[in-house]
Amino acid sequence: MPSASPPRFFLESPPDGGPPRLLESELLHALQVLRMRPGDPCVGLDGRGRAWPLRVAAAGRRELGLEVTGPVETEPEPGAADAPLPWIEVAVAWPRKNRAEEMLGRLVQLGAAAVTPLVARQSGPQPAPDPSEARWGRILREACKQCRRHWLPVLNDPLGPLELLLARPGSAVALLEPSVGMSLDTWARSLKPSPEGLGTRAHPIVLAVGPEGGFSEEEREGFHLKGATSVRVGPHVLRIETAAEAALAVVGTVWS
Repeated sequence: MPSASPPRFFLESPPDGGPPRLLESELLHALQVLRMRPGDPCVGLDGRGRAWPLRVAAAGRRELGLEVTGPVETEPEPGAADAPLPWIEVAVAWPRKNRAEEMLGRLVQLGAAAVTPLVARQSGPQPAPDPSEARWGRILREACKQCRRHWLPVLNDPLGPLELLLARPGSAVALLEPSVGMSLDTWARSLKPSPEGLGTRAHPIVLAVGPEGGFSEEEREGFHLKGATSVRVGPHVLRIETAAEAALAVVGTVWS
């Protein structure tokens, strides 16, 4: 049977001008959970598309010495030439805590380049997340390691619908609605992502998912006035996280 893949860790400092160092939380996991020892292989990630093959050179109670054992492997930024997917941003009304954490991990696995918490008029009582909270970063990193992505997705600050539209000029926006508009896969196939145009960090493809109560009529009109297209992923009203994940899976399949 093939040997297991070496564990993957995010780096505090990549080996550009010195020895690689793991983030503190990653170091604790390597030492206390995996009990890494000299000679053990691993992979170091910088979250910006680069991955280095590494080997443990020395291990102490609180330190891990690492050395590079081969050339760096690079993955293009989402939307760049030869990238697996365009730059897809999921702008989503935030569900409750446990549902939100699971949703964020799955969106990473499905290929989201960015996730933006959307603060709509009919959003529930749960607060919008603070992207600087350590747990959100941990969820992003763990999902990246699980699905073997090199690019760490961006978790943006919360935005209202109008703020989102004003902040994304030149983007293509799909407004998810349960029973109106064209099918999402038809809309996706009508777009032409390219490294110089649509589907890049500067001009993202945005999937807008509202709260379970839906967008208000004023919000819907605002989306349409800014060029958004109503799309559907099925005939039923979906939970927030189900709609976001299903939508990303559809467009990811179209463009992968």
